[in-house]
Parts: sequence; C-alpha cells; structure tokens
Amino acid sequence: MKPRPETKKGGNTRNKIVLSAIRLAARHGFAEASFQMIADDIGLSQSAVMYHFPDKNALFEELVRTIVSHNHETVSELISIEDNAGRRLLKHCLGNVIWARRYRRQDAQILILLYYLAGRGEAFSKLFMQMIGAGRERILSHLLAGKREGLFRFKEDPAALAEVIQDALFGAMLYAASAPEKSGEEAGLETKWNNFIAALTGWKDTAPAKKPRN
Repeated sequence: MKPRPETKKGGNTRNKIVLSAIRLAARHGFAEASFQMIADDIGLSQSAVMYHFPDKNALFEELVRTIVSHNHETVSELISIEDNAGRRLLKHCLGNVIWARRYRRQDAQILILLYYLAGRGEAFSKLFMQMIGAGRERILSHLLAGKREGLFRFKEDPAALAEVIQDALFGAMLYAASAPEKSGEEAGLETKWNNFIAALTGWKDTAPAKKPRN
C-alpha cells in the first residue's frame, strides 16, 4: 500500500499517532492498542487516525521504521569522525544494546513484538528479515573497512562473521529489552563487546569509548 501524501501538518499528525502507538503498544500490547485508544490518547477521532493508517499492519510497519530510526540516532551519538573501523564496529554494538536498555519500556518492546510476530506471518517475517539484513550489512561494512585499514585479520569469510556478530547482538538486545532494570547495568558492557570483537577479528582497541549524550 502506498503511503498517503503528507502536508507538514499531516506529517506532524502522523508522527503523533506513531509515537502514541509505540507508548500504548509497549504498555498494553499491540493487539490491545486500538485505533480508538490511540485517537483518545492524542485527541483525534478514530477516522482521523485511520486516514493515515487504514489497518494495523500499516501502522505496525511504521512503528518498526520509527524505532529503527530512533535506534540509529542512539548509535550515531556514540560515533565520532576520529573513530577507526574497529571503534565504529564496537560503538555500533554498544549503541544497539544501550538503546534496548534505555528504551526497554517503549521502543524496544516493538522490537520484541516484531521478533514474536516474525514466526506468525509472512509480512512480519519479511519486515523482520529486512531489519536483520540491514543490520548485518552495516556490520559487514565496518568489518571490510577494518580490513582495508589493516586493523582486522579474518580467519573466515567477513560475511559469515557479520552474521555471527549480528546474531549475538540481536540476542543481547532482546535480553536487554526484556530483563529487569538494574542500576549500573552498562558497566562493563564495552569490555565485553571489545573482547568479543577482538576474538573474531584480532583487533586491539587502544582508546576509551565516547559516552553517549543524554
């Protein structure tokens, strides 16, 4: 289904709907987050909500696109122009887990839901695989850059390594999004991922990671 053309006002309304749906889906579950509930939350009519999203599948696809965008923002906050490929790969992993932990009550719940739904419908499976595939490609780009920079020494195909890292990272994100919240839980995170990447690539890090801005 083609998205409806948006005016600036329409785009703002659409964004409000999406953010409301994320909050309500995280709190009540996506099945229970009805169009009427969303409409009541932001002061619109149900028909106004459905003008932008005629069905729940269209809405869910936009929720996934939105949380992915939020995720990229969190990761980008960590990366600086001075970073080499090793640091960029490390911060990619750190940023994704930090995002899942910090937004476990909202955005990350949509991630868990997508993982659950991926085994229950072709459309959800396709959406999930697109997200995983895009993450794997970003990891592969860091690995290949590290090889060009002489930082990484591979014992196997870089694409296979990217899949290993992506699988481990996604598992860590699911755990971070669903585990009970604990104080100081980000302590030691950099060391764990540093050691993991080093074991796969032979990379040795020499600089501390830049902490994300609040």
